[in-house]
Amino acid sequence: MRQPRASSSISIALITSLSVVAASFLGCATPQTGNGSQGTGSGGTTGSGNASGGGNTSGGGNSTGSGNSSGGGNTSGGGNTSGGGNTTGSGNSTGSGGTTGGGGTTGSGGSAPACVAMPTELVNANAWNCDLDTSIMMQGAIYGYSDGASCTVASGQNICTTGKCCLSGTTVVDTTFAKWGCGIGIELDDTGGTNPVKSVYAGPVSCFMVTLTGSSGGNVVRIGFTQSPSPPSGAVAPYTEIPAFTSGWSGKVCFADVTCPSWATTAGTCSKTGTNGTPVDMQIQVSAGSTTSTVGAYNVCLSSLMPISSSGTGGSGGGGSSGTSSCATPQGSGTITTQFGAQHVMCPKDYIVQNNDWGVSAVSQTISYGPGTKLKVATQTGTGKNGSPASYPSIFTGANSNNTTSGSGLPLAVSSISATGISTSWTWDDTGVSGSYNAAYDVWFSTSSSGEPSKAAPTGGYLMVWFYKPSDNQPIGATINNGSVTIGGQQFNIWYGTNNGIPVVSYVAMSKMHSWTFSLGAFIQDAAGRTCTGSTKCLGSGLYLTNVFSGFEIWNGGVGLQTTDFGVTVP
Repeated sequence: MRQPRASSSISIALITSLSVVAASFLGCATPQTGNGSQGTGSGGTTGSGNASGGGNTSGGGNSTGSGNSSGGGNTSGGGNTSGGGNTTGSGNSTGSGGTTGGGGTTGSGGSAPACVAMPTELVNANAWNCDLDTSIMMQGAIYGYSDGASCTVASGQNICTTGKCCLSGTTVVDTTFAKWGCGIGIELDDTGGTNPVKSVYAGPVSCFMVTLTGSSGGNVVRIGFTQSPSPPSGAVAPYTEIPAFTSGWSGKVCFADVTCPSWATTAGTCSKTGTNGTPVDMQIQVSAGSTTSTVGAYNVCLSSLMPISSSGTGGSGGGGSSGTSSCATPQGSGTITTQFGAQHVMCPKDYIVQNNDWGVSAVSQTISYGPGTKLKVATQTGTGKNGSPASYPSIFTGANSNNTTSGSGLPLAVSSISATGISTSWTWDDTGVSGSYNAAYDVWFSTSSSGEPSKAAPTGGYLMVWFYKPSDNQPIGATINNGSVTIGGQQFNIWYGTNNGIPVVSYVAMSKMHSWTFSLGAFIQDAAGRTCTGSTKCLGSGLYLTNVFSGFEIWNGGVGLQTTDFGVTVP
């Protein structure tokens, strides 16, 4: 058995107990010093609870940040409400509010130099982006916001310098959820001027490549998007959660990645419409935990924020070129330690790296990845059962298990794929590696023209290309009659079987290959035209290509296996 099970959605918030820490994005945004050319900002909204709302400053001013709301699990305890007010969350009862905070005053204009459009990089020393008339159609302030205790962000303070925007402080365990943490906000659509108006972003950008430097201490970092220019008191913005890090983090975050935590949905305090929602501000928050190991001193900087349009970087549609070796500026790096953890990387278009430790009952594997389309197995203690692999650490383009890469060009009808179509390349290394493992492409096909973006297995079929087969394990099924072929100068044996009733055709290289650039279309058309059993073709010609993976099916061992380059180009 060899079904690689794609990872669970990376956009689901990692909330694991009823004693939930303050959830993201409902605090009062501390105003920033704006540019003189942007004019005077508007006053803050009225705070609710035990704190006063902050005023907006020049540069379009910062409206109320949608920071943290607390409340545990499925209870309705409140935390920080819109405008920065705190209410006390407790047990299963509704939190009791404090007094109404006072509104902020009108900020005064700054004296910074005129803004210069930088549509490829939003981090700048002026803490204001003026790219409304560029291809990304984006404008607004970069601001800090806090709970008033976990960091010091002074009124009107510019948290940005050349090349970074930073926050530092210390979080503590707080059962009232009043001390929830601190964050960096980025407005996406603010008119600026004397009477600034904030709006839902409606431009072409759908994702951001985020680079954070420094240490988050024991604190997780939540990245989300507020959903209204004027969020109601107690509103919670959908977010995705990044594990605590000590040496920075880089990855891709999309509007589609963020979700409402279940407890906030139940309480009616969080909602998101459609795939991308109605994004207003992006917020990156150091969030205090509920135990001593999930709080502490932190120093986090936003060092790069690169907008990515819905057509992807490096070309429109399925454009882009091969992997990291041909990519001048690969993006995305880090470590994945969770069983089904996954992260976006860029090189030059979007891919997803996944741990996919699927064949074991608990996590047994960790991988490092990046920059770009690279991965390496760091630890691996699992053992496959009943002939199935323990894991399939891999990189892919396409959509499955609610994980989707932008600009993939997929799904694509098999009938439209020529034998010279879909150029791909992969380079991998197993120097000094022990254990039983293969090195293989896994290609998924659907019976539907829209694919199965939410499912962990295809409905139409699998096609595998094995660069290496171990002596003690084999593909699913058996070799077929007349089952050999030469493609691209390489010789392959052909195996065929089924996995839970879904056809699987595997092309196994007769000699080990560590690097190869080839046309995937040659294998697809060979399989569609070849009879594998009876009168049944190896691959249905009416199917749709949905996902292309490369990686390692590991039965045991495998520490040190690495992909050093991978890329797929869909016409």
